[in-house]
Amino acid sequence: MPTICWSTSVRLWLLLDHDGRTADSNVVSSSRTPRWLVEGVAWSAALVLISGITVVAAGVVDTRVPAIAAETPALVLLAPTAVPTAQPLPKPVVRTQVMHRARSGVPIETSLGPPPGPQNDAVPTRFAAPADRYAYLVGIADYPSPTHKTIGGANDVRFIRDSLLAAGWLPQNIRIETDRQTSGASVRAGLRWLATKGQPGTFTLFHYSGHVNQVGNTEMLWPADRDFVRDTEVAALLSQVRGKLWMDIAGCEAAGFAEGLPSSRVLVTASSRSDQKSYEYPQWGESVWTGLLWDLGLGQGQADANANGVTTVGEALRYATYYAQAITLRQAPYGRQTPQVFGDPVRGWTLDNPPA
Repeated sequence: MPTICWSTSVRLWLLLDHDGRTADSNVVSSSRTPRWLVEGVAWSAALVLISGITVVAAGVVDTRVPAIAAETPALVLLAPTAVPTAQPLPKPVVRTQVMHRARSGVPIETSLGPPPGPQNDAVPTRFAAPADRYAYLVGIADYPSPTHKTIGGANDVRFIRDSLLAAGWLPQNIRIETDRQTSGASVRAGLRWLATKGQPGTFTLFHYSGHVNQVGNTEMLWPADRDFVRDTEVAALLSQVRGKLWMDIAGCEAAGFAEGLPSSRVLVTASSRSDQKSYEYPQWGESVWTGLLWDLGLGQGQADANANGVTTVGEALRYATYYAQAITLRQAPYGRQTPQVFGDPVRGWTLDNPPA
């Protein structure tokens, strides 16, 4: 529309000179066009041009949000089929109130086949008591310029913290860092703290939501001070954990952080493959992965495939993996995100009864 308005006004202005003649000097009109008519046409064209620009600025012509620069791990979701329904779901009864952001209504894509159905997840033989559960959560939305901000980095970890508290985790056992309080030094210190707590008989969780910097085959967590924490550093620190460990990364190229960590006692989940971007959902204020896994899946019970009223981590992981692909299927230019799950096959447990 702005192109049409601009070209139309130029043609009208060039077609008539100030004396009412055509721009071709070899053609003379039989009568002079009144000056008021010429000025009226010019002003009308200018108003049409201004109106066109105003419409575009207001977002009426094109409401698509441009892709954020490549450094950003979470891109604004554009697929029109992925707009969730507006009806809120009833809040579950929990010990600590959790403010759910995500809404159901995620589309089913025939190219992916049917959603995951009930499966028999292996149940742990031992469980970690509340005093033996530890979490280190890092989420960054407010990056200093010129780094682009994210939408849901900080919201992700605040929601996860509230979910853990609602499941009986002790507040003193949960460390959370958000936005500009994060630094390379603080992230390394937090990982070391988690490693020291991860003794036999414990369950530890590390979650990260934010930018990821990828250079060649190296992925790096992106703290606010740009003191990047390499995937090898993360693996070296968390490999010191001796109990059960779950590492969950919501960011671009997330699977690159696996780095040999997955094992029979270490679960690694990643929002996308090491060659893929990950997305955020503006209406949720969360990343696609966290919104599906932690909010809709675990928090609201949408992943309860066998409808027994208990949502296991295994059910939530299958649910989030499927629907993350469904709602990012037609994203351009990066394409879908395909979450990855590695390691510990024993996934028939819940947040309020994790394995030890």
